[in-house]
Amino acid sequence: MFGSLARGDQAEGSDTDLLMINTDNETRHLSKGHASLFLYPWTQLRLDAGNGDLFVCHLVREAKALVDPEHYLSKLRAAFRFRSNYESEVKRATDLGWFLVRFGETLNPNLQAKRTLWCIRTILIARSAERREPVFAPQLLAQRTKSDAARDLLRGRHNPRDSAALSRSLRAFLEEETKTETFYQEADRITFGQRFAATSNRVALQTLDQEDKSRAGYL
Repeated sequence: MFGSLARGDQAEGSDTDLLMINTDNETRHLSKGHASLFLYPWTQLRLDAGNGDLFVCHLVREAKALVDPEHYLSKLRAAFRFRSNYESEVKRATDLGWFLVRFGETLNPNLQAKRTLWCIRTILIARSAERREPVFAPQLLAQRTKSDAARDLLRGRHNPRDSAALSRSLRAFLEEETKTETFYQEADRITFGQRFAATSNRVALQTLDQEDKSRAGYL
């Protein structure tokens, strides 16, 4: 178990995040209601631990074993090594963030809000990992960020907000915390999609896919 329940700072409506390790090569994510189950192969987790992956960092820092007769969690902690920097994670979150600033108001509101928070948290978590003091709890990230916009969104993450307000707050955060590029102001949706594909930006590609499916269902 990992996430807010493992930390003990869950709120009403928080998800129950569970990781199940399997011995084959399948990676899956199953979600129903407030329950999320992540299935990962052990070989992938061990490789990611050696590469300093942020998801594995989250596990080794905060997860609690519920059923672990092979002591996989202890092995994962022993295998984990920080990277020298997490610029690739920051860059992918920044790319998606600017897409949301430009086009987020056309997305499903729940998807826009969820991805906005993901971008902010990913950038702040990556920066904390570079300092070798990784922080994952939204409340602690809110305390430590210098960005008023990020602090407001993290502390009020369960509060409904209109799309325009989300875009303004995300823009303010990105301008304060990341490097801006002319690309972000000039690229259209197709060009953003091409960059997401070229940089293997999995979350951004999933966002586009979810929005396409949502539109298809509506039509």
